[in-house]
Amino acid sequence: MARAQSGCSAATLQGSYGYVTNGFFYDANGFQGIYAASGRAVFDGTGAITGTESHSMDGVPARGVQFSGTYTVNADCTGSINAGSNIDFVVTNGGKQITLVSYDPDFIVSGTATLQ
Repeated sequence: MARAQSGCSAATLQGSYGYVTNGFFYDANGFQGIYAASGRAVFDGTGAITGTESHSMDGVPARGVQFSGTYTVNADCTGSINAGSNIDFVVTNGGKQITLVSYDPDFIVSGTATLQ
């Protein structure tokens, strides 16, 4: 029998997570492109996030892209990140994994993050 994770907060996410995301996007003219990224995000346990990633937008790579922002975690272990892009997530496995999905318009991107 599976047990539900109980009682998450910003402190549930603390430390360095490796992540990968991929999917599609639509440009200003409505053309679809392919997106993929991999990186490292550091959660401070109080709502701040920093990190570095490499990504490709329709074959145009960018390496060492730094980001910073904020995150919130709800008691039901759902949450959101605002760090240049907007991401909703679910914390799983006691905070060791995060399932991610973008909620920015024109981006259909999802992925996972794992505590390092």
